[in-house]
Amino acid sequence: MYFRGFRERQDITRAQPPIDNRVPLGWSSDELSKFWEAGRKNQFATFVKKRPVYKRLVAIDALFLRVSKDWLNPPDDIAAMLFLRTHSAFRTAAGLAAAGQAAESYMINRTMLEYAAYALHLNRNPELKAIWLDRHLDEKTMTASKNGFSHRKVVKSVSDFNQHAGTRFSKLYQHTIDFGGHPNERSVTGNLEVVEEADRRTMLMIMQHGDGPALDFALRTTAQCGMCSLEMLQGVFNARFELLGINAAMLELRRGL
Repeated sequence: MYFRGFRERQDITRAQPPIDNRVPLGWSSDELSKFWEAGRKNQFATFVKKRPVYKRLVAIDALFLRVSKDWLNPPDDIAAMLFLRTHSAFRTAAGLAAAGQAAESYMINRTMLEYAAYALHLNRNPELKAIWLDRHLDEKTMTASKNGFSHRKVVKSVSDFNQHAGTRFSKLYQHTIDFGGHPNERSVTGNLEVVEEADRRTMLMIMQHGDGPALDFALRTTAQCGMCSLEMLQGVFNARFELLGINAAMLELRRGL
């Protein structure tokens, strides 16, 4: 059985010649596509101006790809599927962070960490696989799933595998919750700009950050979550990681994060 990380879209856009800046007719004529376009331009700016962290994100993405390329008969099917979802979440979080959508990037970073942690938790507790698959059968199985995958139990599995990884996972997980994974105070005030004028106070909720601490923080957090996720997945697929040189590459990439 082959596992692949993504599939190309099969649509008419593939027949179009690759022309720079080609956009559909009417693009940016409404507020939603205008917002998307602003995010795309922010991603271009991140690509050009944030080369050190961008290169690190590219290197992390390459490690995910190296593991899933020509992946034949992985030893744990469910964990392999969760691995691919982790990679997809990493790419999405990186895209949101690069677009300046800081708060939203933390939401996806939290999901990324959970996919990886669940893969390790299931691998270390194989009796939970049936419970995970049967979650939606009825109220009883839903309760069993919630109990089996409580955050405390998942953290324990990660810590039992690697205490330092467990510590990093817990800190990053709480960080993502505080800054966007939940509608907590920091997820709101951290993306708020207050303009004081003589006769009024204007409160601006920032949906797309420009260059500055919020952008840098989101990009760095995404890199940290990507590395932590790979570290947890190493606990499931260590033989493949070692064979492909992933473990050594992770040690190098972790420096300075």
